Amino acid sequence: MKMYGITEEELTRPLSDFRSLTDFFIRDIDPLRRPIDGEDSAVVSPVDGFVQCYGDIGEDCRFLVKGKAYTFEELTSMKAEDTAYAGGKFIILYLSPSQYHRFHSPLAGEGEQTAELGRRSLPVNKAGWKYGGRLLSFNHRVVFEIRRQSMSMLMIAVGALNVNSVIRSNPRPFWEKGEEVGYFSFGSTVVCLFEKGKIEWIGKLQEEMYLRVGERFAELVPPDLSSDAKN
Repeated sequence: MKMYGITEEELTRPLSDFRSLTDFFIRDIDPLRRPIDGEDSAVVSPVDGFVQCYGDIGEDCRFLVKGKAYTFEELTSMKAEDTAYAGGKFIILYLSPSQYHRFHSPLAGEGEQTAELGRRSLPVNKAGWKYGGRLLSFNHRVVFEIRRQSMSMLMIAVGALNVNSVIRSNPRPFWEKGEEVGYFSFGSTVVCLFEKGKIEWIGKLQEEMYLRVGERFAELVPPDLSSDAKN
């Protein structure tokens, strides 16, 4: 706690109650310290983390992350032609060891796990991205789909440093915005993918920006405008 400047104010129980470093790593926090943006149009951060990269998914369903190209299919195991993600948007959020390591739903909707991929993981810090190859298509990852009304999004929880540590903690079929979905027992990174024409970034969004659970990073496009974009 001293090394990373973690305070006891956010903890839901005394420090002496934690049985191990791992137990502390997956700690809960006081939910009152993570207010969820309640505006219907708000898309909120699923984690406490830094914006590592964000941008557009190509019409060929490829996108660039730190100079490396990825395809929608290799990241998610879903067939691109069966989805509406071509021309959509993506954002990658990195969690440092000091941060709260539970992840939450960015939107209210029906949620389910659709895939679990990769057998082991490389570090997802700056050195890992630079020297570790194509991390998003190699590392262990769990893909979640969230569906609401006329749209869906994908949230991919990516493991780190040899530990396949993505744990789903929420068995419910419907998730409220900001509701916990799972946690990392080591790591990691979250990738969010959005269908074409469904969201717009907030004006102040930028790489290395720090977001907390519940903070808005994008806004839903009104359904009539979303339909126009798709057409």
